[in-house]
Amino acid sequence: MKEKKIKKSDLEAETLVEPEEEAPKKEKKEKPVKVKKVDVAKENKKRQKFTSKYFKKFSGRSDLSYGDMLQVDYKAAMKRAELLSSLKPGDYDSPIIITVPDAYNKGGKVTYRLDKKSDGSQTLLYDQALVTILFFGADSLFYYQANVDHRNGHIGYDVAGEFNYFDVVHMETSLKYDHPDRPKYITLDLEVGLSDGVIVPFHLRNHRIHEDYELPGLITENEQKVLDTIKEKVRNSRMV
Repeated sequence: MKEKKIKKSDLEAETLVEPEEEAPKKEKKEKPVKVKKVDVAKENKKRQKFTSKYFKKFSGRSDLSYGDMLQVDYKAAMKRAELLSSLKPGDYDSPIIITVPDAYNKGGKVTYRLDKKSDGSQTLLYDQALVTILFFGADSLFYYQANVDHRNGHIGYDVAGEFNYFDVVHMETSLKYDHPDRPKYITLDLEVGLSDGVIVPFHLRNHRIHEDYELPGLITENEQKVLDTIKEKVRNSRMV
C-alpha cells in the first residue's frame, strides 16, 4: 500500500502561529488640575466699578451681565435662607422672591436705573434691595428677609421665620402712595395677623414713580402670585 504524500502547503495550513504578545503600555500619569485662585478683593473692586458705571446713567440699554450678577446674589440669599430656616428642597414648593429698593446701610442712598431691553420692554433697577423669599410648605409658610448690596454682593440683616396657615386670623393688603399730592413712591404691603397677636409684614413693592415708566397694571404678575398663594393656603387650612 502506497503512503499518501503530505504536501508542504498542507502542513503550513495546519500550523498554528502564536501571536506575539504586545508589550504592556505605560500608563500616562495624569497631570494635577490646577485650580485657579480667585482674588476676592480684585473681583469685588471690578464689580463695584462695573455697577458704578452702569448706574451713572438714569436710563440705558440693558446689559445681560448685570442680570447674571443679580442671580448670583439671589442664589446666595437662597442658601442663607435654607440654612437659617433649617429647610431642605423637599420641604417646600418653588420659592417666590420679592425685591424692593432699600439702602443697605442706615442713611444710605439707593440709585435707580431704567433698563431698556432689545424687545422694547423696560425694568426699573436699583443697586440695593430688601430681598424677601417665601417658601410655601404643606402646612406652614417659611419666610426669609435680608438686605442685599448689589454693588459688592454683601448680604446682611438676615431674618427667618415661619407660621402655620391655620394660625392666621387676619390678612390686610394695602396699596398706597408716600404723599397724597406729590407722590414719589407707590407701595404694596401685606400684613398677616396671627392668633397670638403677632403681625408679620411683607413688603411686596416700593416702586419709585418714573415719568417714562409705568407698571403694567394695578399689581404685577409676581405680586398677584404671592397674594393668591398665601390666601389660598390660609383659606384651605380653615376647611380641614
